[in-house]
Amino acid sequence: MKLLVVTPSRLLVDAEVSEVTAPGAAGEFGVLAEHVTFLGELDVGLLSYVEDGRTRSLVIDGGYGEVRDDVVTILADRAEYGEEIDPEAARAELAEAERELEAGSEDPAAIESLLRALKRAETRVAALQ
Repeated sequence: MKLLVVTPSRLLVDAEVSEVTAPGAAGEFGVLAEHVTFLGELDVGLLSYVEDGRTRSLVIDGGYGEVRDDVVTILADRAEYGEEIDPEAARAELAEAERELEAGSEDPAAIESLLRALKRAETRVAALQ
């Protein structure tokens, strides 16, 4: 099956793959060849895929995933490979998110935003391994 991963600024993946696992808003989902048609919202997390027997991963930050006719299309708000992430900046982003969340807020929207920032920072640091 074919995998396309696209952000507003670039095409990250255009490859023949045997398996895709993505962070859906309702939980992680997996796709193999001949999967039924599917459309779902993406969450922050790691998207992994198997190409030529080798597993690769990307950090995905929101968007939509569609499976149709053996083509998996990921339209991500943001996406990056682990090797593109600056380790020092990612760890600083995680520390800042933890500090801001610890400081707290009375605003539910602000708390939700802080939790998403924390999840994104944790995912980016995890992608460094």
